[in-house]
Amino acid sequence: MNPAPSTKSCHAALFAGSLLFGACQAPAPEPTKATAPREIHTAAYDLLIPTEPKALLILFPCFPCDAADTRSESPIADTAVANGIAVLLMNFNRHILMSDAEKREVLDTIAAAVKAHGVDATNTFIGGFSSGGNVSVLLAKELVHAPRPGIGLKGVFAVDSPLDLVLLYECALRDLAKSSFPEYKDEARYIQAFLDSTLGSPTDSMANYERSAPLLNSSASVAPLKDLPVRFYTEPDTAWWRTNRDDSYEELNAFAMKRIHDTLVAVGNARAEYIATEGRGMQHGNRHPHAWSIVEERELVRWIMDLS
Repeated sequence: MNPAPSTKSCHAALFAGSLLFGACQAPAPEPTKATAPREIHTAAYDLLIPTEPKALLILFPCFPCDAADTRSESPIADTAVANGIAVLLMNFNRHILMSDAEKREVLDTIAAAVKAHGVDATNTFIGGFSSGGNVSVLLAKELVHAPRPGIGLKGVFAVDSPLDLVLLYECALRDLAKSSFPEYKDEARYIQAFLDSTLGSPTDSMANYERSAPLLNSSASVAPLKDLPVRFYTEPDTAWWRTNRDDSYEELNAFAMKRIHDTLVAVGNARAEYIATEGRGMQHGNRHPHAWSIVEERELVRWIMDLS
């Protein structure tokens, strides 16, 4: 299930080059080695391997983006590798949902990469920005359902991601009904058409959304992640979204992620975190609350190290 790129997402941004599906501080970990990491670059991924890796961090890009964009837009990868964490930057993109075959294919790629380059994946963390967060959550749920030998999933995080596809569909309809910002309606049309063609409308085909969406605001949808550390990062700058997209808070990824977080807590996940930032978002040099930069990289590295 591979949607094509478009321009605007009503769920506060889906495709980061334009908009795509819209912290805590801790002492910075001390880098463990001055030695430059070993770097492997392939069509499927970039792999950064420090001298003595303690954990593996897998990062998925935004909808039109790739591994190079992830590394240039955020210091997460370089900070992680400087602290002894191997980083696998994936080129897999353009997905807000995945077929079972696609999940297996991506996990096969990950397993082959760590095996080929001798990376210990006992402590594995998966995260992504925007649609990359959708992919990360879907793969985390798949690993919980069907664990892979050698891949020990320890945590997952999503950065301002359109996880709730029901709300995404509803927001697309709201965008199409607005008279403002006509230049962003193509993305709303695309989202509606794509979801209609793959899942149907939520009104008629809710079972498809329950089966395929990364996470919905329901106990059944979040239950597979009940025992896994989960982080949701978002920057709910309502003034920015109202001024630049005429979006209300209820149309933001922040709104959906907060509801999902609360549902995760309600089903018993004591390690689910909702991290709302202020003033951190920068996308390709411009102010934008939908961005990799909302993640404070040192604090994320501390989270990984504490769980490894």
